[in-house]
Parts: sequence; C-alpha cells; structure tokens
Amino acid sequence: MGVDYYGVLQIPRTSTELEIKKAYRNLALEFNCERCKIPKAYQVFALIGEAYEVLSKPLLRAVFDQYGEEGLKRGVPGPDGYIAGYHYHGDPMQTYKDFFGTTSPYADLLDVLKNPPQLCKTTDGIQVCKKQPPIRHPLQLTLHEVFFGGVKKMKIHRLVFVNEERNKTDIREKILTITVKPGVRAGTEIVFANEGDQNPAHIPADVIFITEDRPHELFVRQDDNLILTTTISLEQALVGTMVTVHTIDHRTIRVPITDVVSPTYEKTVENEGLPILDKYPLKGDLILRFDIVFPVYLTRTSKDLIKNAFAVSQVGKDSHEAINKLVLADKILRVEREQQLPPI
Repeated sequence: MGVDYYGVLQIPRTSTELEIKKAYRNLALEFNCERCKIPKAYQVFALIGEAYEVLSKPLLRAVFDQYGEEGLKRGVPGPDGYIAGYHYHGDPMQTYKDFFGTTSPYADLLDVLKNPPQLCKTTDGIQVCKKQPPIRHPLQLTLHEVFFGGVKKMKIHRLVFVNEERNKTDIREKILTITVKPGVRAGTEIVFANEGDQNPAHIPADVIFITEDRPHELFVRQDDNLILTTTISLEQALVGTMVTVHTIDHRTIRVPITDVVSPTYEKTVENEGLPILDKYPLKGDLILRFDIVFPVYLTRTSKDLIKNAFAVSQVGKDSHEAINKLVLADKILRVEREQQLPPI
C-alpha cells in the first residue's frame, strides 16, 4: 500500500487549499532539517515536501485521490490522453524556499523587527517607502591617480528638506569626498547611500561613481600591467638597444634589449606596473612592445654586407662545426694583412 499524503500532513481528505498550506507550514518549520536534530529528520522533511507538492496541485491531487500513490507515480490514462507518472524532484529545501520565499523565514522576521521599514506619507496614506533608483556618474581617473591613490572632491546638487515638516525642498550643493585606493580597477563602483534628492514619498537614491581610466599619452593599462609601445630602428631590433622609460612615479629606468626584436616580441619588466589593489604595495609588470622602422633605401654594398651577416643565421642549430668555421673566418678577416702568416 502506498503513502497516504493526507496522513503525512495530518489533515482530512476534505481539506481546503488553505488548510493544506497551514499544515505544511507548521510541519515544515518543525522538521526543517537545518534546524531539527532528531534522527531521520531529512527523510521526514522530504516526505512533508512531497506530500505538500502533490496535494497543492489540483491535477496531482485528483490522480492521487483516485489511484493512490502507486497510480500517481506509475501514470494513468486521462480524459485528454495518458497522464505521465509523477516523481518528486528530491529537494525539500527548494519546496520550502518556494513556499516561504526564503530558506530562513524566522531570520527575515527578526530582521524586520530589528530594522523596521521606513514609512512615508503619500497621497494614498502612509505606506512603506520605496527607494529611488540609483544615480550613476562616471569618475575619470588618470593613471597617476590610480598609481598613487588619493582623495577627490565631487560637487553634486540635490533637493533637500528645508522645513521641519519635511514637505518642502530646495536645491542645495554638497561636496562628496571620494577616497581613491592605489590600483583601483576601472568599473569600480563607489557608493554614497541616500545622497539623491529628498522626497516625502521616497527614500533618496544612492549616488554611485563608476571609475574610468583616462587615456595616458604613453602607457596603456591592462589590468595591473602597463603597456608601453616604443619605436626602434631595424638596426636596433637586430643588434640590440637600450630603452629609456620615464615611469608614472617620476623615475627613469633603462631597459637593455639584447634579443632580436620581432614584430610580436615583448619585453616584460617585473614590478614596474600599477599597484595591485588587494596586494599593495606589490605591483604589476611593465610590458614593452615595439614598432620597427625599416630603412627606405639600401645600397648594393650594404645589402651584400647584410647577406654575409645573415649567413650564420642560416646554419642549422646543431651545425657547430660550420659555425666555428664562420667565426674563425671572421677573425682572420679582422687581422691586418701584414700580421697574417705567409701561405705555406
């Protein structure tokens, strides 16, 4: 014999929808598995949730009343076709949340008692105040401000109450002080609660400043890193160079470039980027990228010299003997003619 859902909720079969809800509410609060510590509380809590779900839905209740639990879960023929079998989703806490609108109704009730809602006078009488939608402003920051942090002053104009009855307003100016932390990311919201227009029928809106990075003449920001693109000649890209960087914090650093610079080459200088907000005073990296300027014209002699210079790069990486021969030949050519040994 199957489970009697009416017996689970301890109600008669003639119970109304309201009586079913009352029964579930009392039992669910008593056997909530997060609060009840008796053995097998979860199984009881789940069975209560299943019983409520079946009896609170007219079609499922009608099938159960006629065919019992076995027919309900097996499936039965109906006037408009076959009625598929019912299966409980197995999450009683979800049923609980759908019923109460929260997993902790008592906690919400206590919160209301400790922090009662604000009441406002409206044309329809005294009602719970509704908060006005937030007012958003962009806050542009230079990379210098992001690097060092600091304080910014922002002027706003808003309506404020000018009498004790709080029913008359006038425009007033107010200065808001914004603390900028070193390394603050773009898109950060800085909220000033209830600094919007005052109104007898509403709670003032929050004023929110959203940070934006102002373009810099040299650097581009990438999270906590700084990217600097510098221009070098083809000669410097091939034989090396020294890049001088004037940092945001007014220092001068010199970065030696000893690798062959290709169009996709990047040189990373650690700890020379922007401060990392959550790990201050650690900083990101400075990433150097390069624009290579090619010569407009080369003489035939210059081209021949370049061909000879590239001869070594055409030798396989494992051809040590061939490379040694080229190096030796180069040294011989550097010796003055009068110092060369006579041919044997």
